[in-house]
Amino acid sequence: MKKELQAFFSAVQFLTRLPVPDWTGWEAGRLDRATPHFTLVGGVVGAIGGIVLLIASVFFTPTIASLLGIGTAILLTGALHEDGLADFADSLGSRDPVRALAIMKDSHIGAFGVITLIIVLALKVAALATLPPLFGAAALIAAHGLSRAWLYPTVKALNYARDTKDAKVAPISRDIVRGEWVRVVAFALLVFVPMVIVAALTNPLRLISCALALFAATAAMLTTLNTMKVRTGGWTGDTLGAQQQLTETAFLIGASAWISI
Repeated sequence: MKKELQAFFSAVQFLTRLPVPDWTGWEAGRLDRATPHFTLVGGVVGAIGGIVLLIASVFFTPTIASLLGIGTAILLTGALHEDGLADFADSLGSRDPVRALAIMKDSHIGAFGVITLIIVLALKVAALATLPPLFGAAALIAAHGLSRAWLYPTVKALNYARDTKDAKVAPISRDIVRGEWVRVVAFALLVFVPMVIVAALTNPLRLISCALALFAATAAMLTTLNTMKVRTGGWTGDTLGAQQQLTETAFLIGASAWISI
């Protein structure tokens, strides 16, 4: 149990700016064991953003409430994934994997990266604003949790694209561990079930939205994974950040596709 808690808090420490207990510590191989817990961390981030959304929806318009909910999640993660998306978007201008990796390593953000961030943020806010507050809050939990759950099969399917020397994420192993897969699937169900329950209790037809969201997120993950394989020859921290953002966005768009219900 202590090792599982350490793995969870290590995932919190790596993915967010939330405080963790001092006894969590850090050691070689901890990030590898923490990877299955990324889903739970995403669920926590989404839940906090969802609470802000619910409170804000009492006082503000759906658009403002959605922006506050999504903005809260960005603050909690320190824009970690958004930074990766911008770098990845800039790198798409090069067909040479070596050059693409060099572009992502550059701390400067180009015009394409900025425009991509603006479009993605606008899409998330617009999609979330179409949803009833309670369903939207549940959708945020699922979107943040599942978008991080998809990172696990990605790092298992592809090689790390950079030299592993001095890399923060390189220690993640490609070995398939049955216990890890079980936890990833269990955690994915845990963050998705609240959305299904809210849909079933408030408007059963919104279960279609749940299915569409899941389909859209899966399609976004597979597309991003294939792009990594072709453009960079594997994954990096930036490409994983981009995948998380695009999968989260696709999930929210899918959830809003049935807005007439």
